[in-house]
Amino acid sequence: MTDPVNPEVVAYEIGSVNQNFYKNSLYCNRSTEEKADKLCGLRIYQVMVEAFSNGDDSINYGIGYGTSDHKGDIQGIINRLDYIKDLGVNAIWLTPVFQSALLTDHTTELDASGYYGEDYFKIDPHFGDENTLRTLVEEAHKRGIYIFLDGVFGHFKDTIQRISPDGHVVNQTKDCKDIPASALCADYNVPGSTGTQDFFRDVAVYYVKNYKIDGWRLDQAYQVPVESWNDFSSAVENTSATVSYSLDGERVNPLGYMVGEIWRSNAEMTEKGYGTERLPGLKSNFNFNVRYAITQALAVEESGNHSHTGTVIRTQLQDNENAFPSFAMPNNFLGNHDLVRFGDLIQRAKKLNAIKDEKYWNRYMLAHMTTAVLSGPMTVYYGDEWGQEVPNFDVKKDEMGYYDDHVSRVNGKFSGFSEEQKGLMEVFTLLMEYRSKLKSLYMGSMTDIKTDDVLFSIRKDYEDESVYFFMNVREDKTADIKLDTAVTGGAGEPLYDLTACEELPAEGNAFPILLEPLTAILLGNQDAYSKVCDD
Repeated sequence: MTDPVNPEVVAYEIGSVNQNFYKNSLYCNRSTEEKADKLCGLRIYQVMVEAFSNGDDSINYGIGYGTSDHKGDIQGIINRLDYIKDLGVNAIWLTPVFQSALLTDHTTELDASGYYGEDYFKIDPHFGDENTLRTLVEEAHKRGIYIFLDGVFGHFKDTIQRISPDGHVVNQTKDCKDIPASALCADYNVPGSTGTQDFFRDVAVYYVKNYKIDGWRLDQAYQVPVESWNDFSSAVENTSATVSYSLDGERVNPLGYMVGEIWRSNAEMTEKGYGTERLPGLKSNFNFNVRYAITQALAVEESGNHSHTGTVIRTQLQDNENAFPSFAMPNNFLGNHDLVRFGDLIQRAKKLNAIKDEKYWNRYMLAHMTTAVLSGPMTVYYGDEWGQEVPNFDVKKDEMGYYDDHVSRVNGKFSGFSEEQKGLMEVFTLLMEYRSKLKSLYMGSMTDIKTDDVLFSIRKDYEDESVYFFMNVREDKTADIKLDTAVTGGAGEPLYDLTACEELPAEGNAFPILLEPLTAILLGNQDAYSKVCDD
């Protein structure tokens, strides 16, 4: 209710929750399986190999999309493993490292991207070689970090090496969408032939067997039939069970995680990715539509659409539950190599007059917090941990290197941060630490507390652990909240500010929470507090 004396203050007296709004039907909101802890708890760091970090000047592409110097390689990632480890993530996704061109070839921007390879069983010499990749995997595993490769199982360069080491031949076609003229698509529908499925099954298990990778991110997964994803997933899972390695000193099998990119509606994501309860395809796909909801609530999405309400996030989360099968594990994320960075979307929002107050660091922090409190695996794109942006991006939008689909492909940065950048990175690292310790965050059930034009708020529960997230998405309203103790376990049960690691004192039968514009708070019960603040 808006305060009649001060219309910029919205008062809330919260005495109950919207208990049945979320069904908690998806895997990471309800599973207690042992493997759920590892899958739902993934904190993945994505790197664009050709741009991220230069470790070997003698082999780089020197050409590519975006504004980086295009000198990235696998050795550069090895050199930055300690930086990545210190962020609190526990996995790395590399964009494709299959051979796209020889060092003596004329190369193109498309080659450097890695997404149109010509030999799936060789490492691109511009990125390193088989030994470099093996070293990366081993060094990452020593640090407790999983490694996922990027599998492009639906299209390739027209110079493709068609025969796998096991003798399977991929069928190819020009009858496909969303690829350039110099490329071909894999044909999974040749009557009487299983060659394409056999070929890519060989690829999927080859890197698990020979390099001990932990799974795959699957590019444009809608190009591959659901039944083939079912077959590939089973093959990766079965092969992983026969391989072992030491992860931070513990003997384990490769994780066997597979996550699809299906940049479509939820209905199409289910049809072409998840499949059905009777015929599962990919059990995890990137949560594009919740990502769009977060950007709409806090800035704008690429098209300029915005909402600036908490409701837009809640509505999309509910739509996920209605659209996806119960085994689904949506992977929550804020950006990737094909999207405009969140910082640049804040710039776009200002230019479009969708927001008046930039409050750049507040908005970035809230976006990270929202992603971190949602159940399921999550992914962060390199540079987002410290709030990267391209200065004056929208001014340069129509220049090569600055188009929406590659403007985020920039050099990695590992030192020389401003105080604001350091501050955001500290918040991000703290969130990753909390996700490593609080199962309620990554595999807890979710309850709507109060969500409207101003607030997005949820309670996350796992066994005796409860976390409360309140976020004010508005730049022009203050939320004055009185949270009844009945909502948090009854009078006498303490509630804690988990960021400050301080008890939140009650006033009578309510906890007072004042959220200034574009701020949030993470609260927890005694059990949650003990896990993150008692160390």
